[in-house]
Amino acid sequence: MNWKHIMIVFKKELKDIIRDRKTLFSSIILPIFLMPVIFLIVGGGTERMNEEMTTHITVALTADSYSLAAQNFLKKSLETQGEDITIVDPVEDPWEAINSKEAKLVVSLDGDFEEKLKASEPFTLKIYYDNSLSRSGGAVGSLKSAINKLNGEIAAQRLEAAGIDPDILTPVLVDTENISKTGDGNMLLMMILPMLIAMLVAVGGIPAATDLVAGEKERMTFEPLLTTRPSRMSILTGKYLTINLFSFASVISTLIGMLLAFFINPRSLSLGVGQIGGFNLDPGSVVLCLMVTLLLGMTFSGLQLAISTYARSFKEGQTYLSLLMFAVLIPSYATMMVMPSDIQLYMYLIPILNTISAFKLVLGGLTNYTGLILAVVTSLVYVALSLVIAASMFKNEKYLFRS
Repeated sequence: MNWKHIMIVFKKELKDIIRDRKTLFSSIILPIFLMPVIFLIVGGGTERMNEEMTTHITVALTADSYSLAAQNFLKKSLETQGEDITIVDPVEDPWEAINSKEAKLVVSLDGDFEEKLKASEPFTLKIYYDNSLSRSGGAVGSLKSAINKLNGEIAAQRLEAAGIDPDILTPVLVDTENISKTGDGNMLLMMILPMLIAMLVAVGGIPAATDLVAGEKERMTFEPLLTTRPSRMSILTGKYLTINLFSFASVISTLIGMLLAFFINPRSLSLGVGQIGGFNLDPGSVVLCLMVTLLLGMTFSGLQLAISTYARSFKEGQTYLSLLMFAVLIPSYATMMVMPSDIQLYMYLIPILNTISAFKLVLGGLTNYTGLILAVVTSLVYVALSLVIAASMFKNEKYLFRS
């Protein structure tokens, strides 16, 4: 290989990609503007949905269980237990009332609930809700919490009336303290960001890889390129570097878009759940994590170049390379809910999983140098294997000029 020839090929391919405005716009420019829109819309929608489920909870009695005493009981008991609970007028049809937004929840009381309450006997309060509507299904928990508080108050009053200390019912006092180093917003980011980066690094170079060999075959410029002074390995290396550059450029543009979304609304990346910040980053872990990510991109760039070399045309190359996306999507979604403390050692040895695991580890403020070093070493092996496959394709005219 001749590095002068490699750089000539690299510059030539880079200029061709820059001239392709459609690919440049869709893979580099569009994500910078699209990511803020996506996160702001989705994050704002999630935040509104959470507020709708847990605030302004309207509760109505069914008409057949309505009485002035029942209405007053709900107003005096439930409204005082939950400041976001409001008792509204009774309704005939619970389903119709919930779906027409007259009430989020509908309840019914036993007809003789007053007598049972005075006799210290239990009575039934039945809750009607529609689980297909988030505003109704999500409000059930808040109403149940208010009822539990009411039960506690009534039980305490009965014990005091009987001359018994209510504290006798709570022999164990529970106190909680959250010692997690990451907030709710950070946890959600740990689920989304590693998966997104791994997917982008692995498939970001597909548009460039498809065009660099399969596209040139279709345009009939590939054979003339092979007759020039650069050797096949120099041409291969120049194209390989171009795919890598394009892949990481697409990742950087997407991350820039996410940063813009964060600056516009810091809660957008957490989808409205908590705040993002307070990361405890270990410099050594960050460096190893970035190395694993870089090597993952290099591995998939080699595979994409090999597949593009095998393809006879641009369309065939697109078909084959699109299948490569499934190899990325399956492990990405399978590990989406995995938390840093749940990562197993074998996950650092598998492509895609190693990058996701490394990012989860760093974002979670944990350190595992053994796993990260294993990920770097195995990734180097995968890069070498992908380049061997690509080089063998490039050297073999059976695949290079397949018809």
